[in-house]
Amino acid sequence: MRRYREAVRPWSRWLRRFCIRWALTLCICQSILQPVVGSDVLPLNTPESDLIAPVLAQTTNSSLRLAPLTQRVWCAEELLRLSAHTNTPHAEAIRRLLGGGEQPEASALAGLVLLTSEDDPRLVYRLSGVHSLSPNVDAVLVLDTTRSFLEERPILPWVYTAQLRIYTSLGEWRIGQAPLRWGGSYSGAMLISDTAPPLFHLGYRKEWYLGKRLGTWRYEQVATLFDEDGSRRYVMARRLSRDLSPRWHLSLSEAFKASKLPDGAAALVMPFYLYQYITMWRYYHGEDEWFNYLADVQVQYRWRNQRIYLDLLLDDVQAPRWLTRFRHKTPRKSGVLIGYHTPIANGGQFIAEIAHTDGNPGGGTYTYKIPQNRWRYRDAVLGHPAGTNRDMLWLRLDLPLAQSGYLALEYTNSRLANATPEVPVGKAWEAHLYWLIGEDYTLGVCWQKNIIREEQESRWLLGIGMVF
Repeated sequence: MRRYREAVRPWSRWLRRFCIRWALTLCICQSILQPVVGSDVLPLNTPESDLIAPVLAQTTNSSLRLAPLTQRVWCAEELLRLSAHTNTPHAEAIRRLLGGGEQPEASALAGLVLLTSEDDPRLVYRLSGVHSLSPNVDAVLVLDTTRSFLEERPILPWVYTAQLRIYTSLGEWRIGQAPLRWGGSYSGAMLISDTAPPLFHLGYRKEWYLGKRLGTWRYEQVATLFDEDGSRRYVMARRLSRDLSPRWHLSLSEAFKASKLPDGAAALVMPFYLYQYITMWRYYHGEDEWFNYLADVQVQYRWRNQRIYLDLLLDDVQAPRWLTRFRHKTPRKSGVLIGYHTPIANGGQFIAEIAHTDGNPGGGTYTYKIPQNRWRYRDAVLGHPAGTNRDMLWLRLDLPLAQSGYLALEYTNSRLANATPEVPVGKAWEAHLYWLIGEDYTLGVCWQKNIIREEQESRWLLGIGMVF
């Protein structure tokens, strides 16, 4: 072990020089850059998804005010396009949330209140808003009980989002609780998704110009820690993304969940792959069970407002064999998602996605050698809702009806991808039908049916409420 320690010791000097150069680069190379257009699908129940409804009600179709009642998610690129031609407070707030400090200050509020009945009457609500505290600071807030009620997950907090966004010359900083989703898929992203409850985290993003050949890339990084099963867990993720052309978009991501974080400052700036290799030999004699590494590649293709996208996840990737002197094998678990999205007249949409996650006798995608470092947070995976060892088909249709109705249909069909491990699979249907009564009031019904093996469950939810 002495020769390993002697080999690793020079890394500390290299790391100090690397951190200094990285910080100087951020301070000096501050060119005026064109923002990278976001191709992500936003997390469920973000402020932008609620604020766009009154904008479209004035410019496209008044029935789109009912979309927030149906758990519809939106692509950031689409929201920017739809809000570009109006200067209402809601449209300005969307541009501020998606464009950052380069956009004018904004303040706007949107929400819904619904009195619904299954066995007993229950009042659910969602209140979404943004307020610019200064030209460089925004406060974002979402209070929501609709998702926990529809998904029957009491663990979801009613303070869904409470976040400060700070815009500086070094980039945009975000601190607070908020859901995360990295990717262009609508059912959920493979690496970082909003399947789990919102995380309290620190986030950073910045557009970097890397020369004429490489162009402008968006760099993003998030870091969080939380207690789980009586001990501390650390989660970090970072991503580089850019539009390669008007049609092609590329995103490269890596992430980890760890039960220890030696040299934590190094993890903030070093590639996670390299950080894992150095620290496991320096501190833990080659033992790597404390660190679960994942990587992800996403590609999107746009054509006449339609999108085709691919999301490839590599789970529990180990260092290449040449780097570990052929002591460890490289790779075993993965996941993939392929999807298609097309808009429909009057603000509707149709989406089809298929997802696959591996399973094996040791667990499969999103699991790990030790349960503590599984890619999970609280009651759900941090990635795609397909979870472990499933093939999944997901379909959704959003259809505005005339000027006062809205229909949303969703279908999920999952089956075992491999013989082990055994996980619940089956079919699920969900339908929402709502009508506007006057300008602000709504009447509707939601039907949910789940068939998981021999269990069958059906829910009818009648509701009357108000959108504003």
